Amino acid sequence: MRYTRVVSMFPVGLLTEAGLSTPVLKDGRFIGWYDGWIGGRKFPVDMAGFAVSVPFLLTVPKAKMPYTAGMEETGFLSSLNITTDQIEFLADNCTQIYVWHTKTHKNNPASRNILLPEYNGTNLRILQEVMTIKEDS
Repeated sequence: MRYTRVVSMFPVGLLTEAGLSTPVLKDGRFIGWYDGWIGGRKFPVDMAGFAVSVPFLLTVPKAKMPYTAGMEETGFLSSLNITTDQIEFLADNCTQIYVWHTKTHKNNPASRNILLPEYNGTNLRILQEVMTIKEDS
C-alpha cells in the first residue's frame, strides 16, 4: 500500500455472506467485482479493501466522503474521478488475503457463489484455495 500511486485495491476476507470482497481479475486484467452487496455501486468494495495515495488525494480538492449508508466507499472513490484502469491491484494480483474482517458474533454460512463457472480462470479460484481449510489426511 505504501507505494500506491493513485488508488490500489486488494481482497478482504470474512466479509458478508459472500465471504470475500475483491476485484475480479482474469489474466491480470480487471473484469468485475465479487462482493456480498453489489447494489448498483460503481465501486462495490469494502472500506478496508483499498488505499489512496495522499499526494494524489491532494490533487483532488473536491474529494469527499459522503455519508449515505452502504455507499460511502463508492461515493468517496467516485469523487476521486478515477477509472478502473487507474487502479493498482495489489496482494499478488488480488490472489492473497492480507485483510480480514473479524466480528464477535456468529456469521451466516458463506454463499457458494464463488463456485460459479463464470469465475473459472480468475483470481477467485486462487482465493478459494487460500480460504479453504483442508483437513489433515
